[in-house]
Amino acid sequence: MNKASQNAYYTFKYNRAIGRHGWLRLTPAYSVKIVQEVIESLPQQPKCVLDPFSGTATTPLECINSGISSFAIDINPFLVWFGNVKLKDFSDVLIAEFEDTAREIIEKVQNKTAFNSDLPPIYRIDRWWREEQLEFLSAIKGEISKQNNGNVKDLLLVAFCRAIIENSKAAFNHVSTSFKDDSECEAFDLHQSSEQFIGIIEMIVASIKNPPSAVGEVILHDSRSVPEKFVGQYDTVITSPPYPNRISYIRELRPYMYWLDYITDSTEASDLDWASIGGTWGSATSKLGRWESTKNGRLPTMLYEIANEISRADNKSSFLMANYVTKYFEDMYDHLQTIFGGLSCGGSVHYTIGNSNFYGITVPSEVLYESMMKDIGFKSVTSRVIRKRNSKKELFEYVVSATK
Repeated sequence: MNKASQNAYYTFKYNRAIGRHGWLRLTPAYSVKIVQEVIESLPQQPKCVLDPFSGTATTPLECINSGISSFAIDINPFLVWFGNVKLKDFSDVLIAEFEDTAREIIEKVQNKTAFNSDLPPIYRIDRWWREEQLEFLSAIKGEISKQNNGNVKDLLLVAFCRAIIENSKAAFNHVSTSFKDDSECEAFDLHQSSEQFIGIIEMIVASIKNPPSAVGEVILHDSRSVPEKFVGQYDTVITSPPYPNRISYIRELRPYMYWLDYITDSTEASDLDWASIGGTWGSATSKLGRWESTKNGRLPTMLYEIANEISRADNKSSFLMANYVTKYFEDMYDHLQTIFGGLSCGGSVHYTIGNSNFYGITVPSEVLYESMMKDIGFKSVTSRVIRKRNSKKELFEYVVSATK
């Protein structure tokens, strides 16, 4: 492969038109194509696949669609809910009820008879939505909140999450969310937004008519350990952990999490970010300044040499970033240890990971992952580059693989 190729089909963009994979956009999400290629490369079909960084459930969804049992872990309760909805089997009767209920809700919204929910306590909510958009969304959310059928309600909330972004001023022209000016936005049209919502419903209906052919589940858990009941049950790991690049998953998920009542203020968001591997957004940044390594000497010498080099860079944040890089890989070392302990003998692991760069100093994630895996006891450790990322010229993505 040409190392300079950006290969957009290895990003979230590949997922957008593939059934349930396309329900929501999450920029850091990885491509279902990588999961497919890893499965195809294995000498035999896995019995059970673990994804310890579930995100939008790309791995378990592809696995159960291929007849492979799969479970996943995520520390974010919104993503656990969202992933489990993606993995459900929905009956024809329930699908019909979902579609009928959605049309009834939109009719009430258009007739101004819908029950309006309270607006989420998002700071500067006017940056996200104008008054007419907020009224439209709060009316839909209010009607959804009255639903008694849990499965129908879940599907309506998925559609609502899509509508949150479709009706917002969010602009996805950067790895983090930015916003359009009011002058760049079209005037709100109730009929047009209503039709758009029905279009989202129809997209979801089309994606859930074919049931999965195996069982999958997403579990709320910290990926630095594996739930005891799953130890020895998985023979393959296919995942994409956070990259050591300071990109916060929580930041992009905030609108969904506020509207669906998973968080109520910025403190809860930054606390969850700090609990995640690689989190440095909000108050997590100040906590990082007080963090101290407890594993110096256990991990590859290269890691601490790179961290020291970053700390000496001519930048006011150099000390923080040195701590960030060190903490990230120490957390991942704990994670890899527990994955190794729970992996069945002869099983394999496959990590899609990107390198990073701070102040001109490259952090070679693939090399550090290989070194940590070998130290822990993994065998046949290899890595392959899969694409050139869109940002700095020295940034690439890799799949690091190993066996037990």
